Amino acid sequence: MTIRCRECQAESPGWAEFCLQCGRRFSDEERSKASEAVRLCESCGEEMSPGSSGCHNCGARPAGSMDRSAAQRISLIAKILALVPGIFNVFGLGHLFLGKYLKAFILFAISLALRYASEAWVSPGDMANADIAWLGVSLLVFIYQIWDVYRITGRELMGR
Repeated sequence: MTIRCRECQAESPGWAEFCLQCGRRFSDEERSKASEAVRLCESCGEEMSPGSSGCHNCGARPAGSMDRSAAQRISLIAKILALVPGIFNVFGLGHLFLGKYLKAFILFAISLALRYASEAWVSPGDMANADIAWLGVSLLVFIYQIWDVYRITGRELMGR
């Protein structure tokens, strides 16, 4: 960004303390305004305007930026991957899709442990305490993973 001198109307770089044409000292306010607005394109190095969503020179988008419709699609896919397999006690797929690999691994390990517990302890005919505990733990993990995927997609993807 450049600073326009009030005396001679010449433009100087945003980092300059003095006008390169007439030597007038720029105020701190003028310099801070010029320096906060500077944003360079990562692709071509061209200066980008503060409110722009892409480079006017090459069309590249800033790293980490995502349009709202793409963020909504990713959010919807992650929520479906948390909900549908979670009904069948397969946890962690929504987190895996979002790139939260540690949580995905932990939730998948819990789903394997619950699968083993259901085969080993839950008997088909009667509703024992082990059956109730297994169902309770499954339900809690299911609710937690759905809540966490909603929280992650709301905060990181939608910028809330």
